[in-house]
Amino acid sequence: MIETLKKCIILAALLYSGQAKGNTSVQERVYLQTDKELYLAGELLWLKLYTTDAEGRLFSFSKTGYIELVNDSIPEVQIKVDITDGTGAGWIELPALLPAGYYRLIAYTRYMRKAEVPVFFEKRIGIINPFHSDNRSQPYDDSATIPSHTIMARSNPVRISTDKAQYKKRAKGEIHLTGLPHEYISLGISIAGVEPETYRSFNDNMESWKNKLAGIPSSANYSLPEYEGAIIEGKLIDIKTEEQRSPENVIKLLSFPGEPIHIYNGKQDSDGKITFFTQYATGKREISTTAIDPSGKRYRIDIESPYINHTGKPLPPIVTDSNWTGYLKSRALGLQVINAYAADSLNAIRSVALPTHFVPDRSYVLDNYTRFPVMEELFIEFILAVQMRKVNGKRTFFAMTKEMKYTNGNTLVLFDNIPVTDHEQMYSYNPLLIKKIDVYFGRYVFGGQPFDGILSFSSYKNDYPSITFPETTQLFDYEGTQPYRYFYAPSYETDAETNSRMPDFRHTLLWEPTLQSNGEETLTIPFRTSDIPGAYRITVEGISEEGSIIHETYTFKVNE
Repeated sequence: MIETLKKCIILAALLYSGQAKGNTSVQERVYLQTDKELYLAGELLWLKLYTTDAEGRLFSFSKTGYIELVNDSIPEVQIKVDITDGTGAGWIELPALLPAGYYRLIAYTRYMRKAEVPVFFEKRIGIINPFHSDNRSQPYDDSATIPSHTIMARSNPVRISTDKAQYKKRAKGEIHLTGLPHEYISLGISIAGVEPETYRSFNDNMESWKNKLAGIPSSANYSLPEYEGAIIEGKLIDIKTEEQRSPENVIKLLSFPGEPIHIYNGKQDSDGKITFFTQYATGKREISTTAIDPSGKRYRIDIESPYINHTGKPLPPIVTDSNWTGYLKSRALGLQVINAYAADSLNAIRSVALPTHFVPDRSYVLDNYTRFPVMEELFIEFILAVQMRKVNGKRTFFAMTKEMKYTNGNTLVLFDNIPVTDHEQMYSYNPLLIKKIDVYFGRYVFGGQPFDGILSFSSYKNDYPSITFPETTQLFDYEGTQPYRYFYAPSYETDAETNSRMPDFRHTLLWEPTLQSNGEETLTIPFRTSDIPGAYRITVEGISEEGSIIHETYTFKVNE
């Protein structure tokens, strides 16, 4: 509660600050850093998202970032990342069948979607598909898209050096950063193989990007910000007529099936659009929506995409020559080898335990009791905290109070965290498929509707087996924000590891998106080389809360 109050105070202060400067809303901008600019189809693209104010200062406002890989106007990949203290990190698994060419990488927050002047961040990345002959080629005006790079004067020049100018394979190295500003700055560092000399980049660096911010006019029209967590939007549909409706008395609920109890009530506007303010919506999962009309009318809630529709933009083909042959063969072989030998390490994800504020007052693990084949016997013999009554001819569950007294209200019934509107479904359900039953006493309010207690059924695998929900309850596959993915890099701390016959064909040697200077003037970052010789580029980018910008590169070699 205290944290929520603090966020509300901060939001109000930001909005007031914007009005005091003549604007009616806070201005927000984003910058996207990637580990490199040229990829193979099937590789991982690592990225870091920065959110800033209109002057390029690191800015903690939105908590969800949206990134899309777009082919002309068609999104090939869409992801969301959590943003903490103005930065968020993620990745894109590039589809293996992508044809070669340049692609648009577009980044934004929900708050930026309705600005009068486009304020999205966009950069181009090149993708080569050595196994796909259908490479994109279309008419393209080359002269119209050469960017103008205006480099800002650097008030805090940062220097990059390494402990050696050249390294052996599987050698330990160190990056030294000196001259960092005496302020908090968030840094992203990558080491990746250098692209062929004829590869053409179309992107501004971070300094040029910041310099252009001054040319973007302020906007008074923005969307509702996601300053706590992801906002999920939907619309209420009359099942009989298939038309969008906006009745006020309908209870609108959203939950994550199979998780600890997380129920969100929907806020509805005059057009019938429903907004759910969620938290902890991380990873790939299901969501359920339930519409309850006390009058008996049937409605459903359809979820809408949070992404925008893009206008088309012609993209140039990638022009390769004979000098690329060895480079492409090496990278293609490396991609196949690393996927074959290090797939588990490449796919290592940090699991997220979802918190819940709900603690059951009674919990019944049914395997600890005599198992009955009929649900009615189970409640008669063991679960005395819940009673069954008939309401309008239908059997309905009623949770008791802590003092084991009857309640007059209705009880919220959940099956694997999905609201059950017809209690008869659970009363007639096979209890042998139920692992646990939890009972929550007290008064709960969801969707503006008070409930006297909660009765929660949990199956063994949290997959609600052998039940069919009514049309008023819908289930959707949902892509939440990405969980943390570990960057794969062998340690080679021992001779056995260094001399291992396990191939190491990493093209990106280091990706560290969460580095913070914390006011230190110098930093040392260790790394390990792979089995691939050649030139490697270190790229360091960063933004501070005071607006200092860091963009530096340094090149070293790995010998045969």
